[in-house]
Amino acid sequence: MVSGTEQGGRRRKWRRRLIIGGVLVAMLLLVVAFLLPWLLKRYIEEHSEEWIHRKVRIERIILNPFTFTYAVSGVTVHEPGSDQVFVSWDNIRVKVDLWKAFRRNDWHFHHVRIVRPYVRIAQHKDRFNFSDLLELGGSEPKDSATSAPVRFSLEDIRLADGRVVYAADLLKEPAGITDLDAACTRITGESTRMDFDLSFALAQGGALKGGFMIDTEHAVYAIDAGLTGFALPQLLPYLQDLMHTNALTGLVDLDLHLRDSWVASDGLAVRADLGLRDLGVTDANGEPLVGIRSARVKLDTLDARSDRFDLTSVAVDGFSTRFQLWPDGSDTWSRALKLDTMAAGGDTTAVLTASSDNIFVMLADWIRTLGRDLVANEYNADSLAITNAELVFEDHTPERPFRYVLNDMVVRSSRMNSGGDSLRLGASATLNGRGQLSSSFAFDPQNLKNVDAMLQVSDLALADLDAYGRWYAAHPLEEGTLDYMGRTRIADGRLNSANHLRARGMQVGKKIDAHDPGIVVLPLRLGVSLLKDVKGDIDLDIPVEGDINDPKFKPWPIVWKVVKNLVVKAATAPGRMLVRAVGGGDANELDKVRFEPLETTLGKEQRRTLEQLAKGLKAKPDVDVALVPLGDQQQELEALAAFEVKKTFLGYTGALVAVDSARINALSTRDSSFVGYLNERSPTTVGQGEHQRCVALLGGGTLQSRCVEMEQARQKAVRNFLLSQGLAEDRFTIRQGTVEETRGYVGKPSYRLIFDAGAKALDRAGPSAR
Repeated sequence: MVSGTEQGGRRRKWRRRLIIGGVLVAMLLLVVAFLLPWLLKRYIEEHSEEWIHRKVRIERIILNPFTFTYAVSGVTVHEPGSDQVFVSWDNIRVKVDLWKAFRRNDWHFHHVRIVRPYVRIAQHKDRFNFSDLLELGGSEPKDSATSAPVRFSLEDIRLADGRVVYAADLLKEPAGITDLDAACTRITGESTRMDFDLSFALAQGGALKGGFMIDTEHAVYAIDAGLTGFALPQLLPYLQDLMHTNALTGLVDLDLHLRDSWVASDGLAVRADLGLRDLGVTDANGEPLVGIRSARVKLDTLDARSDRFDLTSVAVDGFSTRFQLWPDGSDTWSRALKLDTMAAGGDTTAVLTASSDNIFVMLADWIRTLGRDLVANEYNADSLAITNAELVFEDHTPERPFRYVLNDMVVRSSRMNSGGDSLRLGASATLNGRGQLSSSFAFDPQNLKNVDAMLQVSDLALADLDAYGRWYAAHPLEEGTLDYMGRTRIADGRLNSANHLRARGMQVGKKIDAHDPGIVVLPLRLGVSLLKDVKGDIDLDIPVEGDINDPKFKPWPIVWKVVKNLVVKAATAPGRMLVRAVGGGDANELDKVRFEPLETTLGKEQRRTLEQLAKGLKAKPDVDVALVPLGDQQQELEALAAFEVKKTFLGYTGALVAVDSARINALSTRDSSFVGYLNERSPTTVGQGEHQRCVALLGGGTLQSRCVEMEQARQKAVRNFLLSQGLAEDRFTIRQGTVEETRGYVGKPSYRLIFDAGAKALDRAGPSAR
């Protein structure tokens, strides 16, 4: 038997062994917690370039077996042979029970924290700056030994304050994101679905926040995200591949809900709300080209599986653009777009020069592919609205530039759907600040050869069309307004159109010699005079019928033929027309005092008008009058520039006599010798309109001063003549007009007569010019 003494000795021996073992385990754990991380840090830093060809620096490694926490802090990985940072982070921390993981082959990581990570991704062609890392170990033989399946999971994953920089050949400059925050509840080998919450800011403007899902087993992904304040200027380099521009402004907002499959072609389902604010695009000279104050597109449903397309609304406010035509055949957009001419089968086609990797080209290709693959059997669109739009049109092909503005434009549509029997559109606009346009259209969505349309134009100032009247009709359009009412119906391709024209107070000047050489000059002045009724109006009803299925049928040449025939008949049978035209006198002389451009002295017509004005005011002592200066200042400035340059070209110096001025005015700015003179004196302006070239040659400041002096001389001549007729000075004033008094009145210099009772005419619209 073992004595008690021996048993006590054994117990003390085991106690000592346990104490020693505990101390050794504690020392081992301490080594693992403190010494091993330091050794591991040194070892990694010393061998990193040998392993991955990159320098690695680590501030601290934490291996805490007591709290099951493991972390690596202050890590920086450089690019091969460079001090440029490839990857870095402040801290990566994870908790895991390694003993349980090794024992059960179940790796459960949780409380994963990644703080301030940074990644720089560089792409050249199909290679990335990490492609060599993916290829490491690629030639090693695979271990064919059967092993037990490894289970793993990551839970409670958080990434905070991350940054990513991406540089590639197809990018004009590196793209970057900042303030990257991401979260994922669970990633596990037992499930192929992963859900993420993500938010970040774009380095060049914009922020994104949303949720993302990917399921590799079912080959689907989903996005529920909102992009706010995306700054369009960062896309300027790509737009410059397509067109000559030096500025792009605006912000984009997008609320996107998308689900798609990278395997099934019918897996796409989208719901989106796209907003655009303060869009602006300039041309190469910095002049505004396109602008949109705001736009919004709401897509309710786009479902490839059910072939359904539901568009809730499209709303555009404040759209503006300009369009210019030039004598060389070019226009605003042909000059702005970067086009290349391609020949195929004897035909030439202009195509954009941008490469296929341009962002805008890729987006257009994606939309084109989507439109080709998705053929909607059912579609709906609740509304289309374009409001406060403006179009500025300039035509420099006539000798005198033509300028016209359509503003306050509104276009609205009714609800569109695949089962509906008609689509209705309504549009309206203000014409050059005065006239009004309104229209309505109804289309059959199933047959576009069924149309019902109405177009109405009222109070269109004919003087606004003077440049076209001179060039294409060889007659100035001096006064008057035009009203138009048209109703057109097309049924199965058969057109029936009723058109009514009414010209009020139309005044046409004498035939001029500077006009389009290809036109047939009609006796327009005489014809218009004879077509007027006793009220001075012209009323024309022009019916048009035909079959639009016939490629030879063109309605507008028919309208022009009718008008031309009426004018010719009136001019060739004046006796008949005079019988119809017998009526009262012409009151237009007391509407304006009219001058020719550059004219500063009173001629016969001005004296007659002013004499009648003075007599009328003497007979009506309670009526006063204000003479409001009118006219297109830019037009007179260009006319002055052309006159002075032609004067120099013809060799005139000093004072001019009437015959000299007549010779200068008779010389066309399109005269080949004069154009050659301009080319010699101002070669940098070749391609611009001749009047513009003359302004550039003399300088706008000097010409502006001359125009002011001419206006002052005209006012002085008018004032002195009225006083010489015995009209009291307090009976009239020459003053600037209000917006209402001058709106839509442009063209030659003139003074509009504004009559009023007593002193009201003198006090309205600001100080007198007397």
